Amino acid sequence: MAPSTLRSAPPQPRALSTTYLPALTGVRALAAYLVFLHHFNPFQAEGSTELLNRIVLEFHIGVPIFFVLSGFLITLRYYGTEQWNRRWWGTYLRNRVARIYPMYFLLTTAFFLLRFYDEGHFAFRTWLFNVLFLRGFFDEMKYSGIAQGWTLTVEECFYLFAPLAFMLLRRRIKLWLQPFLLLGLGCLLVLTLGSLQHHGLFGDFKFMLLFTFFGRCFEFYAGMQLAIWYRQGRLRRYAFPGLLTSLGLLMIAAALSAMVWTKGDYSYGQEHPFGVALNNVALPGGIITFFAGLLIERTWLQRLLASKPLQLLGKSSYVFYLIHMGFIHDWLATHWTENSGKLFVILNILAIVLYYTVEQPLNRLLRRSPASAN
Repeated sequence: MAPSTLRSAPPQPRALSTTYLPALTGVRALAAYLVFLHHFNPFQAEGSTELLNRIVLEFHIGVPIFFVLSGFLITLRYYGTEQWNRRWWGTYLRNRVARIYPMYFLLTTAFFLLRFYDEGHFAFRTWLFNVLFLRGFFDEMKYSGIAQGWTLTVEECFYLFAPLAFMLLRRRIKLWLQPFLLLGLGCLLVLTLGSLQHHGLFGDFKFMLLFTFFGRCFEFYAGMQLAIWYRQGRLRRYAFPGLLTSLGLLMIAAALSAMVWTKGDYSYGQEHPFGVALNNVALPGGIITFFAGLLIERTWLQRLLASKPLQLLGKSSYVFYLIHMGFIHDWLATHWTENSGKLFVILNILAIVLYYTVEQPLNRLLRRSPASAN
């Protein structure tokens, strides 16, 4: 069928900072669960389930989904509002800290205190690098503390850089050019700081491409581009029901399949040189197409992701992400059950409890506002 000539109505210039998109909240749960399956693959690597094992092994694609979503939401809510004064920066940074820092700080500190209890030594330097989000720049430290927390260093780098990206955009430094400039800067850091051989500080190109903002910036910029198109009302409705949603899912599946195919002797397909391009550049294209469908198309998947149960799971997904692997998971596996399915349910229940009793109250306290903690 031919596409209609109608476009989605652009968001009104009302406070985009309070815009709430239910389906994208549900996407958070989906991304967190992909990462959980990646870490706790339920399929055997041999026999009839070998192919399923190889596919689920690449479910690290939940991380790019988070990165693209961050790029979209930050741009949607803050692009055009940025002001180079202390008040704006104070509000912006306070909101970003309130969103991710309290639970991360508490869980990270608990991890190091438990290690101190077990070993009689508090690793202050490593703890400090963790709570300051510096460990993500060092290859030797990236998995210290809350191992999956390395992604938060990447997130924080984007939060700090986003206002500068907005300024560059206003100065006609095209959006598509900026990630290439950042990638070039990342290469320069590897060639300079990497030669110091200091605990893997920008140790090599593989580390830079897979674990730092300079290598992963294309994912954030994909989300930024989608937000700009959405604000401008450039997302088209098509006569074919759910075209963008379906196309986006097919593109994601194609990128995932290609990473499975390119894995070879690498631990994961994304570590292959071609896989890096698939994960960091091609995959975000499928993700933003999928997101575009969720924004403007009324499909069963959009309704599911926007449903009340998925809203609850999406809001608590950040806590789930932080606890799904690490000392809480290990304690539950040791004292309650080793079954991954049962652990999945228990961790979700615990995440919901922590969201309402710890994360949300601290978020609101730091923001000094009853606004939604999205």
